[in-house]
Amino acid sequence: MDELVLEFEGADASTRESLTTLWNRAYDGYYVPLSFKPEQLDRHVRRAGINLGLSRVGRIEGLTFGLSLAAVLGEQAWIGGFGIAPEFRRKGLAGRLIQAQCEALDAAGVKRTRLEVIDFNPARRVYEAAGFTAQRELLLLEGRSPDGGEAGCALSFDEVVQAHGAAHDPAPPTWRRGLPSLVKTLMEERAVIVGVKRGDDVAAFAVCVPELSRVVLIDAAAADLRAGEALLSALGARWPHTPLRLVDEPGEGPIAKAWTAAGFEVPLRQVEMVRRAV
Repeated sequence: MDELVLEFEGADASTRESLTTLWNRAYDGYYVPLSFKPEQLDRHVRRAGINLGLSRVGRIEGLTFGLSLAAVLGEQAWIGGFGIAPEFRRKGLAGRLIQAQCEALDAAGVKRTRLEVIDFNPARRVYEAAGFTAQRELLLLEGRSPDGGEAGCALSFDEVVQAHGAAHDPAPPTWRRGLPSLVKTLMEERAVIVGVKRGDDVAAFAVCVPELSRVVLIDAAAADLRAGEALLSALGARWPHTPLRLVDEPGEGPIAKAWTAAGFEVPLRQVEMVRRAV
């Protein structure tokens, strides 16, 4: 590849249509479906806080071969999309792309960058070579709510914002479930917020979007194991015996422990990786 000309530019130099096409090429044949329409990519960029100027598009001999989208907040960053188009894979280009992305973030003053990778994805080795190290396991949790339970309480937007940090203290949220992203999502989605209180304090909450055949949890948090159990009971009272889905749940947290003990399955495991600027 040294004899070919590699170029990297900000993703803001591309149109939304060409970025969408490149995203879909980068995720063609991926382990889970991740195809976007332009408006879906717009929503992802907006909610995650993707900085297109600091994100990178790779070109080889003028042809786009890969994409790395980076969200930035102060000195923190998150890789919210990374991939190589099928015809350019297994040529060492992924390593060059993540290196270019890290250099752009370092130059912008970013001190800590996070990403998630499916545990068996060979791309994990590419990230390790770029200085990322595994921090913790993240789970996709799927299962049915109990057939009834002890009712929780409805929480307001402000109550969730105020309780978010303390409720997540046992298992800090991923970037997509962090407060800045959650606030943007709550402003756009018609979400139902189910809470569990102890006295005046919020012990657990779930931000839920009901769909035709299931309830998707955008975020959920519990102060401890007992609060995690109570939250599942409250969801059963609200939606009895209904499929629930929660992504990016830290494996060491009280929700993961309580819900897997209740029979929830883990169809997908990811690893959260972190790189610190040198």
